[in-house]
Amino acid sequence: QYEHKLLEIQNMMNAIFKGTFLNRYRDVIPEIRATCIEEIGSWIKTYPDAFLNDSYLKYVGWMLFDKQAEVRLKCLLGLQGIYSRKELASRMDLFTNRFKDRIVSMPLDKDHEVAVQAMKLLMLMSQNCEDVLSAEDCEMLYQFVYTTHRPLAVAAGEFLYKR
Repeated sequence: QYEHKLLEIQNMMNAIFKGTFLNRYRDVIPEIRATCIEEIGSWIKTYPDAFLNDSYLKYVGWMLFDKQAEVRLKCLLGLQGIYSRKELASRMDLFTNRFKDRIVSMPLDKDHEVAVQAMKLLMLMSQNCEDVLSAEDCEMLYQFVYTTHRPLAVAAGEFLYKR
């Protein structure tokens, strides 16, 4: 009985994903794209057994390149929720390898909030994934303590301190 209900729920969620998310995550309206990414991040954190795999994570990774800051920000916030939990972060190896370079470049983002949240994500990745950042990555990130944008400098200082 329980397994039947669980399978039924998984089938419904899969139908919602295919019927709505796949059609809307590339919508022309940035708010819709942002909402899609926010929700897939929420699903991944809430139901990691069903959604914490590369079939779903790839959409979050692709949207790290979105032209709208709001969408990139939602990606980073969703990823923070995943990388903040060591048991989930340990299952992110393929995603991390594929999108690490993009995330490392994001403290240079033209949007200040995206830059700050990228630095916070990198700190979580550094803490919860072994040897994810190279010495060169860290050297580049340490330089942000000198930036004129104070919240980014603070986040970089925290990154440096926790390393």
